[in-house]
Amino acid sequence: MLSFEDIAVKVVAEEGNSGQYEITPLPKGYGHTLVNSLRRILLSSLAGSAITSVRIKGVEHEYSALEGVKEDVVEIILNLKQIKFNVSADEPQICKLEVKGKGVVTAKDLKLPAGVEVSSQNVEIATITDEKASLVMEIVVERGVGYKEANDDVRSEVGRIPVDADFSPIVNVKFEVTDARKGQITNLDAVKIAIETDGSIAPKQALLESAKILQDFAGKVMVALGVSKKEVEQRAEETSAIPEVVDTVAAVEDEVSGWKVEDLPISKRSKSGLLAGGFQTVGDLSNAKVADLLELPGFGNKSLNEVVELMKQYGIDIKAE
Repeated sequence: MLSFEDIAVKVVAEEGNSGQYEITPLPKGYGHTLVNSLRRILLSSLAGSAITSVRIKGVEHEYSALEGVKEDVVEIILNLKQIKFNVSADEPQICKLEVKGKGVVTAKDLKLPAGVEVSSQNVEIATITDEKASLVMEIVVERGVGYKEANDDVRSEVGRIPVDADFSPIVNVKFEVTDARKGQITNLDAVKIAIETDGSIAPKQALLESAKILQDFAGKVMVALGVSKKEVEQRAEETSAIPEVVDTVAAVEDEVSGWKVEDLPISKRSKSGLLAGGFQTVGDLSNAKVADLLELPGFGNKSLNEVVELMKQYGIDIKAE
């Protein structure tokens, strides 16, 4: 079986709140094993921030309407739930809003305490239609994991309306498991995973956090089975030495260039001819020309076509001249 130390994570693309990554090479069958676990953790177990309650001046319950405001209270709350926050403190944070006069009220108008940021500032909260009307509210934002139903206990304070909270910072996760190879080993897996966040966490960081949670859970299972905590911590420390995520193009080129000719999936005659001509690695063939190869001992058109086609698969174009 392929050593897990050979696994690399490559950046395919990163733009804004979205990122695409490839994890390869994996032993056959481990693609789905790994990516299904990571996807479930990404969608259910990462901490985030959300509104848990709101109090609007002049409103006692959510089934109300505000004079001079286009939306009713239910619509305003639904709009508030679209706002994505990044909160560094564990304690509930209070954000305030006070707007007067005609216009569209957005998340930009919120007055935030230290340690609170809004990652979706253009979300529209309400529309004030009367120059004399105002919208004043107090919003409680908390950190949490998963989904939290509205807690009616907060209604002990007159006008305080509980809000269902979805704390997950992940908007979407897609994946694909494809075939991969390393040298002559062809029955391997590659995982391509695409992550979109709400902006409160970078997609690469989200992938890293999910991997840490998976590792921590596996460590707790090991301890429960009798492995010493010290040994588990030592294993975790060893795995933390894995190289950083690398750029996919550079990584693939470096890896392919280092593959030895003797390990390539070509005929013995073709290998012997290349080795006799001093071509030891795939990288040595990157500047080769057709005429150079045809001069190799025992190297005919059949061997030439075999090598040219294989190099095309590796992204290397052997020139005619």
